[in-house]
Amino acid sequence: MAKQRADSPCVLPGDPAWIHDARYVQDILASLAAAAAVAHDYGDPEKYVLPHLPFQVAADTIGQIRSDLPPARHDTVYLMALPAFQLEALWQVLGVLQRARDADEDATEVLDLVRDYAMRCCLPPRRVDDVVSDMERILAILSLDIPAVHKVSTTLLLEGERDDAFRSARDELFAAWRAAGIGP
Repeated sequence: MAKQRADSPCVLPGDPAWIHDARYVQDILASLAAAAAVAHDYGDPEKYVLPHLPFQVAADTIGQIRSDLPPARHDTVYLMALPAFQLEALWQVLGVLQRARDADEDATEVLDLVRDYAMRCCLPPRRVDDVVSDMERILAILSLDIPAVHKVSTTLLLEGERDDAFRSARDELFAAWRAAGIGP
């Protein structure tokens, strides 16, 4: 999965289930932000690997996307611009979650918090692997960088004609999202 260029808009599926179902991830990241802030205040700024700000930015970004997407329309795509710092925060947090999942000793506190939250506060209970998979899925959508993204975003930005090339590119996006486990 390649990181998205800062100047590329995000093309998002018309069905927002992919991000609405990730509400629990947003809550976990907000909890990690709070825990990292407290650890910093008590002189242990590396206890949660990252400072609190990337966790908070990542949580806020997921919340922003969740609230900004219109009601579901399965045959539609949406264009959203996210600042590079928000995408970078999501990538940083994903890296920490992967380290925790892989039992990196520097990420032990992250693993403990994520595992406890996911098992005790989520219905149904989730595993750390589920949290990582859902973060990867979010970033797969936000960072998709194939020619179809460029065709669709250019057409939408320039209010171009929705011709056969546009529909073909949109269908390629739908196929890519289905391959990532998103959509019908």
